[in-house]
Amino acid sequence: MSIIKKYIPDSPASGKNTLQQSDAQRIETIRSVIRSAGDDARRRYPILANQNLIGMSIFLFAISGILLTGFAYWQGMISAWLCIPTVAFLTSLLHELEHDLIHWQYFKNNKLIHHLMMAGVWIFRPGTINPWIRRHLHFLHHKTSGTEADIEERGIGNGRTFGPLRWLIMLDTFVGNFTRALVEAPKGKKLYHAARVLAANFPLPWITATVWYSVLGYHAINIIAPYFGVIPAWSAETLARFELLDTWVVVLIAPFYLRSFSINFISSNMHYYGNVNSVLQQTQVLTNPLFWPLQLFCFNFGSTHGIHHFVVGEPFYIRQLTAKAAHKVMKENGVPFNDLATFKRRNRYQPAAGRVVGKQVNAGV
Repeated sequence: MSIIKKYIPDSPASGKNTLQQSDAQRIETIRSVIRSAGDDARRRYPILANQNLIGMSIFLFAISGILLTGFAYWQGMISAWLCIPTVAFLTSLLHELEHDLIHWQYFKNNKLIHHLMMAGVWIFRPGTINPWIRRHLHFLHHKTSGTEADIEERGIGNGRTFGPLRWLIMLDTFVGNFTRALVEAPKGKKLYHAARVLAANFPLPWITATVWYSVLGYHAINIIAPYFGVIPAWSAETLARFELLDTWVVVLIAPFYLRSFSINFISSNMHYYGNVNSVLQQTQVLTNPLFWPLQLFCFNFGSTHGIHHFVVGEPFYIRQLTAKAAHKVMKENGVPFNDLATFKRRNRYQPAAGRVVGKQVNAGV
């Protein structure tokens, strides 16, 4: 039995070519299968009904893992090369939790715990935008995905050519968008746009960027200066300060930049920008093995995030369980898979041959 027939036996997909249906029909078919697959997963695994418990367990597991990994590095038990990717992976769980928290998936009726979790996922990913501000940007993203009004996606480089500024934005959204405001904002509004970036990223990204670039500069001087016959004469106090900062960089800041680049690269290229007129055209699915090194540090985001655009109210771990069913129905109903040409088109959506771009369908929030 096909996945579509299993979950919706009377689906119109069983009787005719789904690509001949309207966008609204295909979207409803996809949503029906995803919801039914989620319900089936909950029946098979009753523990999934305890959503708050699962969210808090993942939260505590990730933070405990970060603290233990950091302690192991500090004590010399593991190397920086093990510490950095381990923490990056653990913080990818926190990123997914933040996304679910933004959609009020955990402790909606207990605001204290909810907001404490929001604070926690920010502190352990210290270079990210204020999550309470991101909530407004993310709801706007769902309403305007694929258009110029989608501030959240433009903020990670979506729709830009792959020049130096896009790479900087994907690597460091705070510094990249601050630079973009100064370079590209209309004359007379540069300081205003730059101030908005600074306000949205106060205070943790300020601290993170200051430490990161200070440490990079310090080590760059130590590496380059001897080639010019200069041996830096740092004071004992300076050496001690940078030894402490080095530890913080390895334990928290370098993992942040590794994870952040991974999610920004994947997200900005699996979302489309321009020529988008329905939910079917907002995202593609990235399952190409080339992206697995990055997918590892953003919890398989490129493969599963498109599911979220069709059914918003599912936690991230449910999407992992329903991905097989979701991918099948999404592909059969025209959602692109592994559209690598997006890199050449500045992420502009390109309809498949012979298809007409349908009318706008509100994605909902």
